[in-house]
Amino acid sequence: MLILDWVVSRRIASGWRVESRSGSQAVLVRGQPVNHVLHAILTVFSCLLRGIVWAGLALVNRVERVALTVDAQGHIVSVSAP
Repeated sequence: MLILDWVVSRRIASGWRVESRSGSQAVLVRGQPVNHVLHAILTVFSCLLRGIVWAGLALVNRVERVALTVDAQGHIVSVSAP
C-alpha cells in the first residue's frame, strides 16, 4: 500500500522506527527502554550515586508504540499501543 509506505516514511523521518510490518499494517516505536542491568552495575560501583540518574531515567524515559493500519477505504487508522 503506497499510502502506508508514505506515512511510515514520514514517521521514520521524525524519529520513529519500524518494529514490524505486514502488507496493510505497520507497528512503529519511538524511544529506548532503560537498561536496568547496566544502571544497577554502575550504581553499585559508584557507591549508589548513579542511582539518582537511574531513577530519573526510569521516570522520564518512555517508549511509545503506534499501530498504523490501512482500512477498506484506503485511510490510515492509527492506534496507540502500550
